[in-house]
Amino acid sequence: MPPEFDPCNFYVENVNLAFDPKRVLLRRLFFIDEDRTTYVSVGFHPTRDYQVFVEFGSVKKNGSTILILDDRQVNKMAEFLPTICQSMCGNEQYGCKEGNIRRNTTGSYRTARIYLDRQYISLKLGDLRYLSRMFYIVQNQLNAYTVSLPDLLTYVNVSLTLINYVETTPNANTHISYTQLFEELEIKL
Repeated sequence: MPPEFDPCNFYVENVNLAFDPKRVLLRRLFFIDEDRTTYVSVGFHPTRDYQVFVEFGSVKKNGSTILILDDRQVNKMAEFLPTICQSMCGNEQYGCKEGNIRRNTTGSYRTARIYLDRQYISLKLGDLRYLSRMFYIVQNQLNAYTVSLPDLLTYVNVSLTLINYVETTPNANTHISYTQLFEELEIKL
């Protein structure tokens, strides 16, 4: 039987770092719509070996939807976003499927749907155009984080065993905010 939790004791021995499966470290978040109900984010996913993924999320009346894409899927998305916008501006139907990603327009409503397996997010034309124009930022962040992954893994392995902030070397990767990373890791303890 595990020891009883003592909220006054800040030092816990034999901590099992059970990360929340939805937890993302160093998340860069961009809202796509004015209502702030649809977003795209880039971050490290601890429950997926700290790999970098792009997450699309949408809050709907009946719940929320999250699509998690890897770098290959993100690059494909960058290719088809302008095409979908053009189709919607011309009131043309658009539909395409590659692997487990499908996208289509919904006709006169000027809405596009992007599916990953059975989950989907809907984007209005204005939101889709905004996403298309700013998507290079998402790709740049994804690339920067992907290059930074070995440094992040090294830092995580060192800092999870310590209580105090771990100073980085002068040649540490500049794409990682180590102070923020340490704080986010400490929240787990």
